[in-house]
Amino acid sequence: MFQRTRKVACPECNGSNFWNGNPKPTDVLHCRYCSAAVINYADYVEQAAQREAERLLAEFVEVDVSRDLAHLKAVLAATEPRPSA
Repeated sequence: MFQRTRKVACPECNGSNFWNGNPKPTDVLHCRYCSAAVINYADYVEQAAQREAERLLAEFVEVDVSRDLAHLKAVLAATEPRPSA
């Protein structure tokens, strides 16, 4: 998948649970502390893909204008002056 953790928090007791092996899409993860049904694997994969897509989009959408301007100024200052035509 995305080389992300397979850890899932239980909505009932907030216990930490993990998917083991290679679950089927219909397999349901049950909390090892309170035995509540946490999530099925298909929903888990869908949510993980959604979070990863949101993270990647945020990485490219959120810009730091001041940092970009400082970088541009540094690059322009480091270049040799252009001869006038």
